[in-house]
Amino acid sequence: MNSKESMKKDMTTEEGIRINKYLALCGIASRRESDRLVEAGEVMINGRIARTQGVKVHPGKDEVVVKGRILALPEEKKVYILLNKPRNIITTNRDEKDRETVLDIVSVPQRIFPVGRLDRKSTGLLLLTNDGDLAHRLMHPSSLVEKEYLAQLEKPFLEKELKNLTGGMRLKDTGEKVSSCKAKLLSDGMQVLVTIHEGKNHQVRRMFWSLGYDVKKLDRVSYAGLKVGRLRRGEWRFLNKKEVKELYQKCGSS
Repeated sequence: MNSKESMKKDMTTEEGIRINKYLALCGIASRRESDRLVEAGEVMINGRIARTQGVKVHPGKDEVVVKGRILALPEEKKVYILLNKPRNIITTNRDEKDRETVLDIVSVPQRIFPVGRLDRKSTGLLLLTNDGDLAHRLMHPSSLVEKEYLAQLEKPFLEKELKNLTGGMRLKDTGEKVSSCKAKLLSDGMQVLVTIHEGKNHQVRRMFWSLGYDVKKLDRVSYAGLKVGRLRRGEWRFLNKKEVKELYQKCGSS
């Protein structure tokens, strides 16, 4: 296992957390002092005295008691991050081929995850958070959250095709129906701004392909009213409270 895999594995609790680390995270004592508490028989796990320092616990499943006090991890601070995703970065928490992911770019102590996906070749605005409730609401079809993409094509787009693009078309590869959307042809004819509220796999690329156009570059320029602004490729920032509140409002919650 390489160092990156080891680091990512350590961020999960699937195999449990060593008891000394758990006590430290709960604010009971340092890891060294926590070892002493275990040695002294002061720590109980599921009603039994912990006998070994290397024992692991599973937060939320195992009951850990120290000197009569039931422990729990402090609630993790909610964070909301806007990333200007570069090309060839994978939108996932972990990649089986060990390719660079968005979590290699955004480094925070919280266990965050991307809201939705941008394919490897696509660039632009991506949200990351540890707020599962907000992520679920934003991605749910009923929220109708708008996503705006700038598509650069390999040949000029014919203006007469706009009604076919926006009118609720069927994708040529699967026959799947997509909802109506908005689109604006830019002056050079090679770029089209497309605004959709669905999130089908590679949807914008497949829409253009169904009309006989290949997308050379695809950049998400807006998501739920948020814009990249001055962020360069690979740069990220935290959302402010006002932006988070507006996100909740856009998906039907205050």
